[in-house]
Amino acid sequence: MSDESNPLWIRLLDDAIGLIVIVVALVAVLELAFSFAYALEVLSLGILAMGIAWIAWGIFLVRTKIYARIFMLATGIIAIAISLFEFIFFSLSPDLLIIYPAVAMLLVGVSRLVLGFLIGGVPLWVQMLQVLAGILTINLAAFVFIFSNINLPAMIILLIISLVANGLVRLIVGRTDVHQQYLKPADSSAPSE
Repeated sequence: MSDESNPLWIRLLDDAIGLIVIVVALVAVLELAFSFAYALEVLSLGILAMGIAWIAWGIFLVRTKIYARIFMLATGIIAIAISLFEFIFFSLSPDLLIIYPAVAMLLVGVSRLVLGFLIGGVPLWVQMLQVLAGILTINLAAFVFIFSNINLPAMIILLIISLVANGLVRLIVGRTDVHQQYLKPADSSAPSE
């Protein structure tokens, strides 16, 4: 793909992933009424979609340090592995299964912080949006570990809220022209390493 087509491709990916994540989060809320395990399975679909998006950002994001790109790629790969783990070990207790999406969401939150702090040349409001989404995601995912005595539906709701927040950020970024700035071809003024 040419450099001109990359921003459109990434924009469409962000739109699609954002919509998928929000729909999956809403379905997970509905599944809570029937089965915690199924709600966690549905939640894993959203994490799988986010993992794909983070891999794409790690590959195509040229306006950041190489270690930030590697971290985004690692986040995507780990998120996909965790979501697949949820599907493979579906028979485990939901109390144990909830730990894995919480870990994935912690990584996603840290990646949002990395994206917000280390990428220059984009509007300040976009950087702040990434940072705020990262802080919210980390806090909500950390509650699963900090307040392990709360009931399982409350923990799943916390993860669903962080999933919706990340889906909304994907939609907002997908609807703006910041991809042109994120994905501008590397030159002497763009720090690629």
